[in-house]
Amino acid sequence: MERSVNIRLRELEVDLSLQPRVGGTDPSHVQALEEAHEGWPPLKVVRQDGRYLLVDGFHRLEAARNLGLEVIPVEVLEAPQDGDLRALAFSLNAQHGRPLSLADRRAFAERLLRNRPYLADREIGRRCGLSGNTVGAIRERLEESAQIEQTAERVGRGGYRHTIERRAGELPDSDPSEAITELFKPQERRQQKRIARYLERLAIALDDQYRLGGWETHEDAAEACRKALGGERAAELAQRLGNGAHNVLMAAVALGYEDAETGE
Repeated sequence: MERSVNIRLRELEVDLSLQPRVGGTDPSHVQALEEAHEGWPPLKVVRQDGRYLLVDGFHRLEAARNLGLEVIPVEVLEAPQDGDLRALAFSLNAQHGRPLSLADRRAFAERLLRNRPYLADREIGRRCGLSGNTVGAIRERLEESAQIEQTAERVGRGGYRHTIERRAGELPDSDPSEAITELFKPQERRQQKRIARYLERLAIALDDQYRLGGWETHEDAAEACRKALGGERAAELAQRLGNGAHNVLMAAVALGYEDAETGE
């Protein structure tokens, strides 16, 4: 429940990480507020640990300080159940006043993807004021740079869940039902099964290389990595691939693999 009170400016606590505008406060907007301070709506705060934490009204607070005001009206809000004050601050700032910029909305979408990658693109877009396609592009960038993990299931509005089809080059997920039955097998047997399933899943993902356009030769793949990752990251990838591929190749040979070109 909201309640309005007058508090002293020095009682307000400001956490700049709750400011949803990537550029911070706009001096021109602060000046405009100074010229019409009698019509301001109350600032909005959350009462937390005995302090008033500002979640909406960063420009008004700056204008009040410039005007030398000592007391200001605020509305005290209940903290959200999930404790996400940044989401609360974004939603409040998006409802009125100076519109949030595209950069502000994209920054918030990126934050949601980092914290809740399981949310559907359309649901994140609804919360941020962006299209689902725009959110999808941000998600893809974060996944490609390994900043977030790929999720096999997404949650939309109202808790609706749907499975994401595996894209070429993604390692298939293991079968959850199989993981449950594994619990009842001896430890050595479980370990053997995990190794076998990993190699089976890896083989499926390796087959995807024949579905990826632009990969006609080994050098095509190497050049794609250099351009997409840069020289340093491409060199690091080479070492990781080389070490891992050697182990997999030796396992394949032990299983009976023969190179068609060498006969070995």
